[in-house]
Amino acid sequence: MKVYVKTPARLHLGLVDLNGDLGRMFGGLGVGINQPNVVVEAQQSEAFSVIGQQTELATALANRFFKAYKVPPKVHINVKEAIPAHVGLGSGTQTALAIATALAKLFNVKASVQELSLAMGRARRTGVGTAIFEKGGFVVDGGKNTGCPTKFPPLIYRQVFPKEWRFIVAVPNINKGLANHEEIRAFNKLQKMQASEVAKICHLTMLKLLPAIAEHDIESFGDALTKIQVITGGYFAQAQSGTYSSQTAAECIEFLHSIGAYGAGQSSWGPALYGVVKQEQAKQALSKVKAYLSKGVGGQVFVAKANNTGASIKLLED
Repeated sequence: MKVYVKTPARLHLGLVDLNGDLGRMFGGLGVGINQPNVVVEAQQSEAFSVIGQQTELATALANRFFKAYKVPPKVHINVKEAIPAHVGLGSGTQTALAIATALAKLFNVKASVQELSLAMGRARRTGVGTAIFEKGGFVVDGGKNTGCPTKFPPLIYRQVFPKEWRFIVAVPNINKGLANHEEIRAFNKLQKMQASEVAKICHLTMLKLLPAIAEHDIESFGDALTKIQVITGGYFAQAQSGTYSSQTAAECIEFLHSIGAYGAGQSSWGPALYGVVKQEQAKQALSKVKAYLSKGVGGQVFVAKANNTGASIKLLED
């Protein structure tokens, strides 16, 4: 038997609470998108082997699974597609869960997606990537319980994201975003966000962003998204020297607004940026952003639609 897993990517749209005075920290906003993807195939074999893309990472993740669940390392893994690492599209969680899910199926390990995520070292701050792997759509988690930080952040909202909306996703050729130890150091140095700023994010989320998704109101969604991004980016300026990860990123986001994006921002630490547009705008907007980047730093640009179902998991006959 062979197990096939294909994941969404994710856009991280913001954090809700970087103060923690109510006993919870972070709380993430995010949406699953249909590309790029992690695609993994795994089957039992006499010896352990890994081929394809990002083999060093896949090997480390598989070994982590073997250790956590006490199963023999007798499997062949083929990473057929990978999400680029450390650009803000959720590659770490999606790769970890793709491999863990495939191995759990092969070795009959009974574990929930949340349990697999924790075992693989994910959800250190938010459960957004895990929820998107499992369910897709637009998700909000309720933050880490500061009194019990090993508990998984609860999923408090999930909504099918409008199928007629598109994201123009740009990944400029600039420095990759913070990850691993650099990211931990950056968070440890950050001052607490002012409670008044947290209140603004909560107000925008609860009474503008979420209703706009439910009512397919792209104008209100984009306005709320942009305002949340500016507040969050202002807080992270102490770690990234500005509202966004670079001047190039800030200028590209301004360009996305200028060509008609209803809302725009930076996914996680970047350098991935996104603008939300209507389906009929997407082709022209894509062409304009490609031309814009080609005149400057260069980079990749693509159109993504929402993934509203989560990862695809199939059992295949050899």
